[in-house]
Amino acid sequence: MHGIIHLDALYLNVKYPYLDVFKKWHHCIEGIEYRKLKEGIASGDFVIKNGSSCYKFSLWQHDARVFLTDQVDEKVGEGNGSGVWVQLGPKFITQHIYHLQNAVSELLKTVGITGSYPIKINRLDLAIDLFRVAMKDQNLALWQDGWVGRSKVSDFHFNSRTGQLETIYIGSRKSPVYLRVYDKVAQAIQEGDIDYWLDLWQGHHNGSVTRIEWEVKPKQGHFSNNLQDFSLFNGFSTRELLNYLLDWGRLCTPNPEDSNNRRWQDTPLWESVRALASEFSEGVDYPTSRYGKEFHGVSEAYVKFLSGTISGGMARFGLDNPNMVKLIEGLSKNGHDLEDIQKVAAKKAAVISRL
Repeated sequence: MHGIIHLDALYLNVKYPYLDVFKKWHHCIEGIEYRKLKEGIASGDFVIKNGSSCYKFSLWQHDARVFLTDQVDEKVGEGNGSGVWVQLGPKFITQHIYHLQNAVSELLKTVGITGSYPIKINRLDLAIDLFRVAMKDQNLALWQDGWVGRSKVSDFHFNSRTGQLETIYIGSRKSPVYLRVYDKVAQAIQEGDIDYWLDLWQGHHNGSVTRIEWEVKPKQGHFSNNLQDFSLFNGFSTRELLNYLLDWGRLCTPNPEDSNNRRWQDTPLWESVRALASEFSEGVDYPTSRYGKEFHGVSEAYVKFLSGTISGGMARFGLDNPNMVKLIEGLSKNGHDLEDIQKVAAKKAAVISRL
């Protein structure tokens, strides 16, 4: 079996105790209504958007996000503050995988955080992309009966259009380890970044890719320090974690003659996953992409929506002979001339280019 192993997400907490960075960026959005903030306001190298939980707003730069709050030590007392929350997506991680600490430091400097502050890993997502393995061919009953571990199949999802199995969930999002098994090609097409993943897979997928993805909370799971302290995190941390996860839960062939499922044998699929993990642990490099973290995809759903909107406008403004010229003329007559449209487009492009 062929595939790749990679980090898909990192969630970090920076123990930054001061209000200065929050005030610096909050000044940029004072008086901005929630709807506009949700769409995003371009500012410097970032797009400022709404926040989450106690974090009042967030700074987005492609798939890296920095959440800021005024609930820091300087305001609420030493040791009581929430610091800065950083979310790193797969494109940022892949581009900087061999120098993650430096890349995060540079990201924080761009925000305005200089100096050295403790950084803890709140969560990390570790993924295995299996080429030429179709999710629709997975036996749901086997996963339900043959999964051996602390958690069991908790949910599953079928494609509403095709009726084919698309996602299996194991465990709970609230637990230290949560597993998703899903059709990565279908997800990438839906989200509009399939070209990025095809490049990362280097053409080896041949139409089907099933992703096995663990969501891990290191502190909650009492994992080792090199999985909790970002300054200690490295490639060996990932390899050690992967070895643990493959035994945390495994897909087995049920044996009716043996009531102790711990003695059941791995299925051929899980044996192949172990073989891939063993190859990775012996020093296989992380995958890379020529696109980089600035990749901007366009989903099929958006293209379909845009095409339908344009054709509908052409039809309404040119019943006898629908065309783009009549569409532009019709928009202009209704108060939306080309110059105004281009000004709005420039503002939107400033946001999109940073996302």
